[in-house]
Amino acid sequence: MGDATRREFLGQAGAAALAVGSFANVSAQGGEAPLYDLLIAGGKVIDPSQKLSAERDVAIAGNTIARVAANIPHGQARQVIDARGKLVTPGLIDSHVYIYEGVALASMPADAAGLALGVTTIIDGGSAGSLTFPGLRTYVMDHAQTSVYALLNMATIGLVISNETYIDPKLINPKTATDIILKNRDRILGIKVRIEGNHNELEHDIDVVKKAREVSDATGVPIVLHWTNEKDLLSLLKRGDLLTHPLTPSNPESSNLFGVDDPKIPPQILELKDRGIRVDFGHGAHLSWELAERAAAQNWYPDALSTGLHRAHAAPNGLVIDLETTMTKFMYLGLSVDQVVERVTTNPASMYKFPEKIGTLQEGSVADVSVLQLTDGRFDLFDAKRQKRTGRQKVSSVATIKGGKVTTA
Repeated sequence: MGDATRREFLGQAGAAALAVGSFANVSAQGGEAPLYDLLIAGGKVIDPSQKLSAERDVAIAGNTIARVAANIPHGQARQVIDARGKLVTPGLIDSHVYIYEGVALASMPADAAGLALGVTTIIDGGSAGSLTFPGLRTYVMDHAQTSVYALLNMATIGLVISNETYIDPKLINPKTATDIILKNRDRILGIKVRIEGNHNELEHDIDVVKKAREVSDATGVPIVLHWTNEKDLLSLLKRGDLLTHPLTPSNPESSNLFGVDDPKIPPQILELKDRGIRVDFGHGAHLSWELAERAAAQNWYPDALSTGLHRAHAAPNGLVIDLETTMTKFMYLGLSVDQVVERVTTNPASMYKFPEKIGTLQEGSVADVSVLQLTDGRFDLFDAKRQKRTGRQKVSSVATIKGGKVTTA
């Protein structure tokens, strides 16, 4: 993808992050053949999978993490990136985006949502159903530089219309969903059920989730369900399943994080952790500062942070912007930088069965690495209703290494 396309989504500030030459230093080495192809030196390495948060060097050989240690000699590498003053993390995973451009509503190009925004792996949040997934694989996944996976929409047509789960019961077909997942186990990581969460549609939603349960049990992939606090729906979920969009602005007709007359998170939501059911944020139009601040005051946060990104949410006019901005918002809400990194690396890597070892800098894992900048200041942060809060620290992308190669230089 060309820089012009990237700048369309990144905006001027984001596009500037593509120029990493200010700290990238290519070193021509003589003598013996170098042990490593790339050395990311002197940064603060944050890898929650190894409980590591300290100054370290990261050495890469080919497309594999070869070593993480202090003071690796620069002469052992063909190329050295000086990451002093930066954060070095496993490649960021955005577990909720929409990238079926030209087919699904408001979708954007995969690499514009991925590598151009400092993210090495993305999961499409349900753009394609069993009838439309082959096109997603052929025309998007097979051409993207970013690693692209998908949740399969329970509706056969996918997200070509916003109420796809409701328009015709014939579109909810467990057999075709099961068949397409079994044929594409390397790319489909879950089954997405996009319910609207209205109490008067509960009977319909139960029927759809029961059919999704059939698919999940037959394929071994989890259900990823739009937010609900309905006990009858939650009872259908099993260990390994997920809920998404917990901080959606309140609607008296639908399921919200809090009860209508109760300021506390309801017991059936607090029980999710013990049941092994995890929560993905899925920003998009699903952030209310009022709800998020109440939840944070009760020390309740999503297990994974993701953008829910599509064209309307991207720069320059959107409010989501990128995954780093979402991380910044949760630092405002009280999480530490290590905790937000965990929610965009280690946690999503454990929530889904990726075919590659990602979300970690352990030796032998895929050499996907993000280099980030943590900046102090005053930063305007907006929720879905354009309510503003002011953050004191901001996370931004500086460089991205994908499969051992610096992709944003």
